[in-house]
Amino acid sequence: MDRKYIILKHNRKILSLLYHGNRLLHAKAEMEQGNLLGNIYIAKVKNIVKNINAAFVEIKPGCPCFLSLNGLKNPLITNRAYDGRVLDGDEIVVQVYKEAAKTKTPTVTCSLSLDGKYCVAAAGRPGVSYSTKLSDKAKKRIGDFLAQEGFLEAYSQKTGIIIRTNAKDLTEDLTPLKEEIRTLTEQLHHIMEIANHRTCYSVLFEQLPAYLTGIRDEYEGQYEEIVTDRQDIYDSVVAYCNENAAFPIPAIRLYQDELVPLYKLYSVETRLKEALNKKVWLKSGGYLIIEPTEALTVIDVNTGKLVAGKDMEETYLRTNLEAAREIALQMALRNLSGMIIVDFINMSQEENNKKLMDFLRGLLRKDPVRTQLMDITALGLVEITRMKMSKPLKEQLIFQAEEES
Repeated sequence: MDRKYIILKHNRKILSLLYHGNRLLHAKAEMEQGNLLGNIYIAKVKNIVKNINAAFVEIKPGCPCFLSLNGLKNPLITNRAYDGRVLDGDEIVVQVYKEAAKTKTPTVTCSLSLDGKYCVAAAGRPGVSYSTKLSDKAKKRIGDFLAQEGFLEAYSQKTGIIIRTNAKDLTEDLTPLKEEIRTLTEQLHHIMEIANHRTCYSVLFEQLPAYLTGIRDEYEGQYEEIVTDRQDIYDSVVAYCNENAAFPIPAIRLYQDELVPLYKLYSVETRLKEALNKKVWLKSGGYLIIEPTEALTVIDVNTGKLVAGKDMEETYLRTNLEAAREIALQMALRNLSGMIIVDFINMSQEENNKKLMDFLRGLLRKDPVRTQLMDITALGLVEITRMKMSKPLKEQLIFQAEEES
């Protein structure tokens, strides 16, 4: 299947789109000037809210952020010695880890971390941990490699090292992981060292654009080519590839055709509109209804145009399995998060319900975002939870334009 990672500018946004043939699997939209997520700042504490043990801080004048003080350990305050308290007027080093959402301000933390392709380096949390998606065999292989020559002792005593799922692709040579641990750890320590010599509101670290983190984070083999029609993006991707020569990054191509723009060639507007539709048709004739609400997302599986055969139970099972595959894809495409309730077609045989749950559980394990299948409720509803990492696609495409205006 033709698999492309398309990067283009459209309607004042940079779109990063993963296509398998004509099917859009992943989409990310960011403003051209970038976003705050992942950036590290010296912020000013503006207000302590004691009843919720939190503070509001400004990462730049007029840009308030929410900082929880629960579990706060040794924050880096640059204008005085930390005495166990955070006070109004403190200049404190924070990292943005949750974007603004509708009426909510961005959320920041004092626990700093830097992401790489194969690992994460985290300040103040010494030790080594592993992605839950890594097998025990992979964890042992990686752990044994890192333990050689006292490497772990040198880097994990002061810094937390989290081994990411992508490390599983390093089946033969694990040297890129070793080099990334060294690079990220040294970079994190450098950021903390220079903080004391910088003024308030300084940007100590600026996250890569989303289209580059997408290249970094996609599992190996997800696409065969990177395509863009923008010279500046092309140059940026080429530079990133040169700086990270050890990463298995596919070839980058600059698309140049004035008659057929890239967004038309891949029917981008149509594909994005489909990604926001309430109704999603299944090949069998059934369909999904996807209804996001403030508290949760509800997904209803319907038989629709499905023509049932003699064995209704077998027909329902096949439709539910097809629906499960589509639901896993739609959750990733739309970037749904929080509680997701799925109402599958009711089946009378417990064996078929088990087949459906096992199949869905296997699909959710492949999701790069932490996703858990809770089980079937007494009313026959399936509960799924998916961690919120960034805004849902609908908000990226709609609300970012409102924020800019």
